[in-house]
Amino acid sequence: MKLLCRPSRYLALYNHKAYWVRPPEGYERNKPMRLPESIAAVVGGLPYAREDIGMSGAGVLVYEDFVLKMRPEGGHDTSDTLVLRFLEGLLPVPKVIAQENLNGMDFLLMERLKGRMLTDASILEKPSLLIGCMAEALERLWAVPPEKVPFPRTLDVDLAYVAQRVENGSVNPSECEPETFGPGGFASPEALLNYLQNNRPEEDLVLTHGDFCLPNLLTDGKRLTGMIDVGDCGIADRYKDLALGWRSLKHNTDGHYGLFYPDVDPDDLFRAVGIPKDEEKLRYYLLLDELF
Repeated sequence: MKLLCRPSRYLALYNHKAYWVRPPEGYERNKPMRLPESIAAVVGGLPYAREDIGMSGAGVLVYEDFVLKMRPEGGHDTSDTLVLRFLEGLLPVPKVIAQENLNGMDFLLMERLKGRMLTDASILEKPSLLIGCMAEALERLWAVPPEKVPFPRTLDVDLAYVAQRVENGSVNPSECEPETFGPGGFASPEALLNYLQNNRPEEDLVLTHGDFCLPNLLTDGKRLTGMIDVGDCGIADRYKDLALGWRSLKHNTDGHYGLFYPDVDPDDLFRAVGIPKDEEKLRYYLLLDELF
């Protein structure tokens, strides 16, 4: 989609149509969604495309210079506004332009970072660049003093959260890795939760991204240029990111999504950051993620 030049934001203030957008996939169709005034003043009337990558459930509209997230007010995924404001200047994350609630919805408008996702074929074809960007992202996260970060994402926090999800029946086994449940796996989400609660590894706490996967890292083809979707960023074991990054590398290169990049070895991520691969800890954090 070719985006047009952005008109004056002041024109948007006086254009009634500028206050409405077509709802993203998953929301009521044929019922335009009204934008808060602070958001409409910037993007009202601008062309946009829907972003369908990811499983957050948020409605995401992509403009030439901005990204707009729309999700139910007060949900688990609305913490990213606070996280983004805290990380500004520390890490290459989007700047918050405006945030406002309207009619039970949370609207977060951010700048659109430049660069290509690491899922881009031109990046997957270059293992050294791919692994190098991931290693740089981890090293920059780990360089932030954890004692200064006000967002705990430790096992105490995560296990309490997933226990609520299991109790509420919010975990769908069909959306998990095929080997997690059923023959050879766990009998139920309750059984997996019990395993996680009783086999907690020792934690090595650092600042983690929380959703460290290839689509959430950007590059200009030379180095890391951005990190996005940082709503779950916080203090946790460094293996939380290592596990998700390893799995994302594996799935994006071993044919899981239909394409093969045989020169990419997911284990190179551990070598690049100088952390030994701990199979038990890797499995633990991959299983923990199944309940999110």
